[in-house]
Amino acid sequence: MTGPSKRRPLLVALGVVTLLAAVGVVLVRTSRPTTDADDGSTGERAVAAMPAQSGRPSVGEQDDAPVEAVRDEAGAVEAAVAYTAASQRWLYLSDGDITQAVRDIATPDAADRLASEVVEEVRTSRDELALSPGRVWWLVHPLAWRVDTYSRDEATVAVWTMTVLSAAEVAVPQSAWMTVTVELEWSGGAWRVGAVRDRPGPTPMTGPRDEPWDSRPFDDALEGFTRLAEEPGT
Repeated sequence: MTGPSKRRPLLVALGVVTLLAAVGVVLVRTSRPTTDADDGSTGERAVAAMPAQSGRPSVGEQDDAPVEAVRDEAGAVEAAVAYTAASQRWLYLSDGDITQAVRDIATPDAADRLASEVVEEVRTSRDELALSPGRVWWLVHPLAWRVDTYSRDEATVAVWTMTVLSAAEVAVPQSAWMTVTVELEWSGGAWRVGAVRDRPGPTPMTGPRDEPWDSRPFDDALEGFTRLAEEPGT
């Protein structure tokens, strides 16, 4: 691991998770020569969506449209888990694509508000992470779920979620654990998001052999690894 360096902490609430996996992450930038050539794009560093387990077959990588409409409790669970995992890819979309993606999964009453909030907050995070000269590791992985309420018209599902972020010279390797509660309504023949709330944890301690990592050795240690739901060689 590299030695300590002078860093300017910058608190950024990633907008993609404000909607579906709210996580406050600490971004730090080290000094770089002004001649560094950055193309300003993080699209090639995007992480494919993680498979979501909900008691039905894996949702896997998919568009942001509502999952297959099944008007039962298991269908509501699958929708909540899929919507939580969808935030992983929104960081790499354009403002217009994010707006459309949120509208596709939100209820008519919530669509404008949620889309506006997500676009504004994602833009800030996207601009910061685009400054990284290396790969951006951004993983959003639902781990477990619980149905709090259910009827044929409405459901409330809590999803325990882990998020990992690392970006050389921008974000130190970090994880965040959240319980995201998704309020769903049956609307337009699908389960759609009406509201989202979150709370920190539960958060496990690191193992006794773990130590903090800096972003470059973190990325180097993962050289050659293929991220889940990503085709080998891509």
